[in-house]
Amino acid sequence: VPANNNNWAPGAQKVDAGNIAKPFREEIRTQIQKLKEAGIEAPLLVGLLANSDPAAKKYAEWTGKACRADGIRYELREIKDAIDVEASLRDANDDPRVHGIIVYYPIFGQVESFSGESQDDYLRDTVSYKCDVEGLCHEYRSNLYRNIRYVDYPTNSKKCVLPCTALSVVKILESCPSCYDKSKSIGRHMEGQTVTIINRSEIVGRPLAAMLANDGADVYSVDIDSIYLFRGGKLYACDGETPESCVRKSSVVVTGVPTKDYRLPSDWIQPNTTVVNVASFKNVNEDEILQIPGVTYIPMVGKVTVAMLERNLMRLFYNFHHPDHQLEERKKKELGALAFPWYGNVLQIYTAVAATVILALSIGRRK
Repeated sequence: VPANNNNWAPGAQKVDAGNIAKPFREEIRTQIQKLKEAGIEAPLLVGLLANSDPAAKKYAEWTGKACRADGIRYELREIKDAIDVEASLRDANDDPRVHGIIVYYPIFGQVESFSGESQDDYLRDTVSYKCDVEGLCHEYRSNLYRNIRYVDYPTNSKKCVLPCTALSVVKILESCPSCYDKSKSIGRHMEGQTVTIINRSEIVGRPLAAMLANDGADVYSVDIDSIYLFRGGKLYACDGETPESCVRKSSVVVTGVPTKDYRLPSDWIQPNTTVVNVASFKNVNEDEILQIPGVTYIPMVGKVTVAMLERNLMRLFYNFHHPDHQLEERKKKELGALAFPWYGNVLQIYTAVAATVILALSIGRRK
């Protein structure tokens, strides 16, 4: 329920993300209860923490608290030496007891790896797509940027996992008035909307821009030295635009600058704009923007992000780890073995038959 204040401009409101997260978490609890009634243990989420960043530690605490409250098993593995993270990550990937993995970044920051990207990016791509609750590994990022919504083409029975922080913003916008129009077909829910996202990070900014563009919006992605427009699955450079011009024409503005020194100028924001602050720091002057008529302001997304993380875990569990799925996979392998016995293909059958005939003729002639 949005909060209103007599000191704010007419129609201005501040939204508590916890209220948006609540129905998603209730659905998680229902799913966990059904698993328990069927004699199936709740999914296990493993967190890997190898830094002293206060925001990462707080996120780890929130994750554990929320998971335990909703019946999900959660195990935090703290790693003293960052160089050991990859080995711990691979151990978790290979552990059949583990159904989801979250790595709390930053660990190495922008330190390069042998793969040519930053070490943190390398670690993101090392998480198995069967356990990636954050939806940031190459498999899911690649599918997102190509607007592929299933991981098992052409069967299309297993939906992809989406980056949980970016997904939290989508769910918040879906709950806000006039942002999403669900009466339109999939891919057009934000048609006619212009969005500006400040900060093109790989964790939030870039995937969020792709997700909103996939839903039909024109999305300006603003970073330190460049502005791009995401539109209709394509990316366009915007040489004539400025951060101010983008924000002024936008009905939705998302800020994700990870520094306490950044403030978005309030006079850029137009009446009836929805403003979402994703960063752990306040990127806007709350008192000023709530003096803008019709503004909807969401100061934090953390509670919805955790709910989306739990939702992703349940999707991974049903996609890859549920006992019924594992039984189905074993049956497929057994049927495959019957369908493709030792000879493997037609050429091998022909060769075996020909060799048998030649051998029989040879023996017959000797007699």
